[in-house]
Amino acid sequence: MQKLTTKELIGEYIDLQVQLEQELEDKEPIEDALENVNGQIKRKVDNIDVFMVGIERKTHMIDAEILALSDEIKRLKVRRKATASLKKYFNETLIPMVIEEVGRNGVYETNTARYKLFETFGPVIVSDEDAVPDEYKKVEMVESLDKKKARKDLTSGVDIPGFFIQKVKRVRRS
Repeated sequence: MQKLTTKELIGEYIDLQVQLEQELEDKEPIEDALENVNGQIKRKVDNIDVFMVGIERKTHMIDAEILALSDEIKRLKVRRKATASLKKYFNETLIPMVIEEVGRNGVYETNTARYKLFETFGPVIVSDEDAVPDEYKKVEMVESLDKKKARKDLTSGVDIPGFFIQKVKRVRRS
């Protein structure tokens, strides 16, 4: 005999209840069958509960792993920033200083590389934002929906076009 699913057991339970209501005389076998199906449903729900506790445990383990990895990501970002800062110091301060002081005509050669000092335009610096003409300004607009506010109003009975909320069934385990 193949094991029935929880849905099939519930269907069988409902069928047996209907039979019990319609039966006028010998109700005892139907009541026994109802009790048997109810016991099977309880075992199924117990197994579902054990499975859900396992899922909850896995969720907590994944959350802990995410936290550990996010800490590692933060640490690596700090290292990357420090490395970039060191590279910037070498390129913008130390090597130009060596070329200016020791090099000849803005050129310094080593066994591994040839360094040449040249001038170019640096980054644009804004000294007074109010004085900048409008043609150099960009306006960016971001539109988003406030679902929290909509939920609050919808649950208090306000009808909002474009939004709706419906009741759902949830299970609280205790």
